Amino acid sequence: MNPVDLELVKLKRQWQNVVKTNGKKPMFICLGEKHETDLFDGFIKSRLSEDYDGEDVFLVHYQEFNRMDSFGQSLFDEWKEYYEMLENSKENIPKWELNVAENQFKTDAYKAFFPLLELKKNFPNLKDSKIYLYIAPVRIHNIKELSIWVKEWCELCEKSESQDIKLVWAEHHIYKTLPENSLAHSFRVEVDIHQLMQNTAAHTNRKKNSVDTDFQQQILIASNHLSKGKYREAEFSLKMAVKLAQEQNNKQGEISAYFMLTQAYIADRKRDRAEDTYRTIFEEVDPNSPLEIQMYMNYGSFLLGNSKKAKAEKAFEEAAKIAQEIGEYAMAIECYRIIGTLNDNILSKDKMIEYFEKCLDIAKLMEHSTRESSSLKFVASMLFIKYEGENDKKKALDTEMKSYFGENWKVNVEQPKYS
Repeated sequence: MNPVDLELVKLKRQWQNVVKTNGKKPMFICLGEKHETDLFDGFIKSRLSEDYDGEDVFLVHYQEFNRMDSFGQSLFDEWKEYYEMLENSKENIPKWELNVAENQFKTDAYKAFFPLLELKKNFPNLKDSKIYLYIAPVRIHNIKELSIWVKEWCELCEKSESQDIKLVWAEHHIYKTLPENSLAHSFRVEVDIHQLMQNTAAHTNRKKNSVDTDFQQQILIASNHLSKGKYREAEFSLKMAVKLAQEQNNKQGEISAYFMLTQAYIADRKRDRAEDTYRTIFEEVDPNSPLEIQMYMNYGSFLLGNSKKAKAEKAFEEAAKIAQEIGEYAMAIECYRIIGTLNDNILSKDKMIEYFEKCLDIAKLMEHSTRESSSLKFVASMLFIKYEGENDKKKALDTEMKSYFGENWKVNVEQPKYS
């Protein structure tokens, strides 16, 4: 069994214990560091492959949370396909309809909750199953409305006295999105990352004296040292990793090791060495590649952290230029967004607008799916505010964004600092 599978087995045992001892709670919240909640996410997805007959049902959703009066409907719309699939396997199954007075509720959580009660009634093979609705929105447009939606869901569970339908959520144990909820049970997932890395190194280093596995070993050892604040030891391992990657002609591995070396130098307050290492990266990285773009963006962030704004802007400019040349348009928009945001003040408002408008030009070249996953909505929402009294520009921008994203394209952004 590989080390990640071993952690998933441990997590499965913890999950079984949590649901067994807190069966009356309508919601479970998994708390942890990002790598720990990512593992929990993987665990939940692994349950989707299990046979539904007599087993618990897991419904997983990542779609955006737009409004508290539409999220439940979007979930129900997706479930219709699942219901039709079950319907084809049985005879005389009643239609899945929602007959509830809408004015009783603040949100449309009921549009997701009550259909699940009906689902259990309509299919005898789900009679003894629990249904877990795991929501992990890729974007949240209004955290307050999400909190209200979640709370009302929990209240519906309480009133219905059903203990077979649960809401599941995962978030960072310190930087929480949702406020405290007495109806939810929170549990902490903890993964010993140092042990996991050591196990992974042992698992992958089966072939002794292999340059590839030796490289992986050095990266894992360096990660372990970095996490414990042993910067000199990490630097030694990373320099060894660079050498091994060069012997293997593994350019991506070499650049990754160099980048980790910059992080070790920064953590050890050796900023000049970090900057020297970035210069080496730009000499070695494959030109006109996504990796080169990413390194320029990382370098820009490093410069910003050292109060070198003008130099940082040049780094992001270079990244955007390369990104446009090779068709990585989402990365180009992100670079121009950063430059624009850096100029969010009364003295450089025009410069901010100039760079945000560059994002609009790039968006015209993008495929819909790439445009959807970019930061264009944020840029356009900020630009809409910055145009202030320029109604013609506002109208044109609104029309363009509606053609891309529909009526509700705007996202919440901060008001201008100079207004």
